Amino acid sequence: MSTAFQWEKPLVSEESVPVAGGTLQTKVYQFKNGDIYRAYRLEGQLEAQSHLINVPVPSEGAVFRHVMNQEGQARQWNILSLLNLQSLPLTPGFIESPSRYYWIGAPIVYQPLGNTTIEEKKELAAPITVKQEWFRLILEVNLPVKPGIVSEWWYMESRSPQVAWDNQPMSNLWLSRDFSEKAKWLYDGYYYASPSTYVPYTANAYWRIPENYIVRSLLANPSDRASQNMAYIMLDTAVRNQEPDGHWKSYPLSQWLYEDYGIQDGFYDTRFNTGMAEMLLEGCKLYDDSQFCDSAKKYAKYLRDHASQNHYVVSGPQDGWLVADYTHPVPHTPTHVSLNHQLAEINFLWKMYMKFHDPTDKELANIMLYGVTNLGEKWITQNGDLHYAWFPDNSFGRPDYPYLTYNDLRDTQRLYQSLYGVEQTTIAQLMRSKEMWMAANQVVIPVQ
Repeated sequence: MSTAFQWEKPLVSEESVPVAGGTLQTKVYQFKNGDIYRAYRLEGQLEAQSHLINVPVPSEGAVFRHVMNQEGQARQWNILSLLNLQSLPLTPGFIESPSRYYWIGAPIVYQPLGNTTIEEKKELAAPITVKQEWFRLILEVNLPVKPGIVSEWWYMESRSPQVAWDNQPMSNLWLSRDFSEKAKWLYDGYYYASPSTYVPYTANAYWRIPENYIVRSLLANPSDRASQNMAYIMLDTAVRNQEPDGHWKSYPLSQWLYEDYGIQDGFYDTRFNTGMAEMLLEGCKLYDDSQFCDSAKKYAKYLRDHASQNHYVVSGPQDGWLVADYTHPVPHTPTHVSLNHQLAEINFLWKMYMKFHDPTDKELANIMLYGVTNLGEKWITQNGDLHYAWFPDNSFGRPDYPYLTYNDLRDTQRLYQSLYGVEQTTIAQLMRSKEMWMAANQVVIPVQ
């Protein structure tokens, strides 16, 4: 990815102040182009009146643009005149006037459940009130204050349009991005709907997942200010959450990992970690920011150490390694190796080598590639699909994802050809088999 714009590092400040009944944290990113991002997190200790945040908005021609997501219908934009509203729908959106532009989150109220898991309290969240003054509008944000309850809100303000809505592909891309339904962008990171196999769990639980799916889309399409700014904020937040040794913990307990392997909460998941580190590498290239570059390097070292300590040797013309998907500092039964995890790690290590030219990254990637190719067509199932994983007893099993692993194989082939100038024949064989299975089962890869 080449640098598509001039970028200067924003000023970041954070403060924590007491308010009636609780503590209010505020984080501010001041961008050199004049844009400002503000995030608020109010943690309640006592029952008190709601804390109000007021944001003035020019009234002339002001509209609120948000996604309409009605069941059974395609997502579409709904544009409302602010002068006709007393409150905003409880959803993220864009407020636009001729002189000011705002991207606002939906206020959210939740109860922390521990292990970086929250339970959303939808019934406590209040819509943003729109109050009219003679020359402007006031957005009044109501943050409830209750013991053990957290209220949050964020917004980004610009003097220029944040998104070119007349660009139809870009408009459609923003339609697809989810900041409040299956995922939440919160003060300390990206939260995803908790699987029922995770502890803690409730129907409205979200956990802070190491990988950020939204930032992948933002970095892949950094042509608008909203994407440029938010991708930077999300990457900066990921760096803050990185462990000193270079990885990101999955804090909840995974019941199936515990039952199958004795893995406790706070485990290392190679796929989520490698996905986040890959985004930091892209951020390193896009923003030319040393903290993102250093973060990616730090993780690459952690991954190399993990691979050296948690691998299985696969014999062949050149012996290869299959690297365990999961680990934890507390001893446990060695885990399986998913094909998609292994490929994602290979791809990341090659990308790191192509950027920083550390031979240890390339050497490990090649050894791990031999781990895959030495098994050859054993990865292919009877119906032409691929096995999800290899197990330490040398068996294969579990159904593969519809297209995720194919995307990984395609990246592996592309990177191999960039490095060596030829096609990797075993990877090509696996791709062909998966393509035939996908065609037979009407699997369509969605546009990113």
